[in-house]
Amino acid sequence: MTEAFGISYAAGESKALSLARLIVADTLAELERVWSDPRPEAVVAAARRHLAAAEDWANVRREGA
Repeated sequence: MTEAFGISYAAGESKALSLARLIVADTLAELERVWSDPRPEAVVAAARRHLAAAEDWANVRREGA
């Protein structure tokens, strides 16, 4: 993996795919943080953000970016 601007890129991975992967990791970390202090509305909001990021990542992977 190489790193540029704090984003690590795997061999053969595009910048778009790396960025999408990073966003998914960040939203998952956010979901883990709010889960430890469970306010239902915060957990649901974080879960929705994570799901949207995962869908974007899947779309980027499917498009072959």
